[in-house]
Amino acid sequence: MELVKRLEEKRKKPKLRETRLGIFSFICALLSLAYMNVYLITLGGLDGLSNFFFQFTPTIGVVLALVSFTRFNYKKTFTWWALGLFLFMLVCVFVIGFFEFTIYPKP
Repeated sequence: MELVKRLEEKRKKPKLRETRLGIFSFICALLSLAYMNVYLITLGGLDGLSNFFFQFTPTIGVVLALVSFTRFNYKKTFTWWALGLFLFMLVCVFVIGFFEFTIYPKP
């Protein structure tokens, strides 16, 4: 009886891995956030990369995050962080735009 209890105590849950799609989505979110910071600091950004970092990278990241939710038996921590960063960037763009139009109203 004690042997069975010891064996049950030694069994642990298998560790779940992160989805690769979620990690790639998180990397896309970090790259987009970094470029957004560079764009806001320099008030112009890098001309050749603006389409890539403002349109393609967030789109690819969100699609990868949504596909990552279809994977079973994997953790989705990086996926949630990526979606949170994309949502944060979207809110920042709207807040900056709102303040821009309230501070500098045009007829």
